[in-house]
Amino acid sequence: MNRRRLLASLGTAVAVGSAGCSDDDGDGSGNPTDDGSDRPFTDANWRDGDALALDALAESHVDAFVDAGGFTLFSTAETSHDGDADPTPWLPSQVYESGYDLENGRQYVRQELTETEEPDVTELYIAGDELLFRRQTDGETQYDRQSVDRSEGDLEEAMRQEALTGIRVEGETETGETQYEGLNRWNTASDGAGEVRGETTARFTADGFDGDRNIPETVETASATAHVYEAGVVPRLEQSWAGGHDGGEATVDIDIDYRDPGAEIPEPDWVADAREATSE
Repeated sequence: MNRRRLLASLGTAVAVGSAGCSDDDGDGSGNPTDDGSDRPFTDANWRDGDALALDALAESHVDAFVDAGGFTLFSTAETSHDGDADPTPWLPSQVYESGYDLENGRQYVRQELTETEEPDVTELYIAGDELLFRRQTDGETQYDRQSVDRSEGDLEEAMRQEALTGIRVEGETETGETQYEGLNRWNTASDGAGEVRGETTARFTADGFDGDRNIPETVETASATAHVYEAGVVPRLEQSWAGGHDGGEATVDIDIDYRDPGAEIPEPDWVADAREATSE
């Protein structure tokens, strides 16, 4: 799963992941909770025995957030590599947050690099036909403002694509064939019950990945854990890769939380400063 650059489009940049989330799985150790079942929700249409029925899961996951009127994707990427200089290409450790509020026509994106001496934060806020932007880096703050022409349908479609991050991302091959990148690249299998934010989940784990990655270039070891609520919503997805990259070794750990269904996005406290700084 490759990160789409922040501000690559007005639909936003979907991070490859991240979840700066507290550890609230089960007893806090990440072990499954004891609900008397080794395979919860056996009749769910998003289950295929001990595996996942990804088409059904992707549909129920996205539709739940659309019906709720919005959600937040909150993720973290923790990366490491050999040597002092960053290899090429590289994904720096970071926190990424993207929120959608369909009722109020709002969207918020925040990306922070976490291993810099000075704060390095990029934020984007869209409300109606106005886009406001703030960048804090090297001790300086920059603002920008643009008008946007985006319908309610455009906002919903952007949210649908964001909600599928890491689960089922549709793409196209050079020959025009449809391909998917996401949980279908993992050998996920049922691993009992878990718990996320106080609600029982079906837990699926994987120790094999058969997709292509640019970081690391060669995947030598990989693991993943996905939690699924009974309603077919994935509240948390954790993924790790390690292997050879640009002549050395690299590791990438990405955690994603899909949360806050239907929550209203408040206006950031820096919006007034952004409007003043960009007024003519």
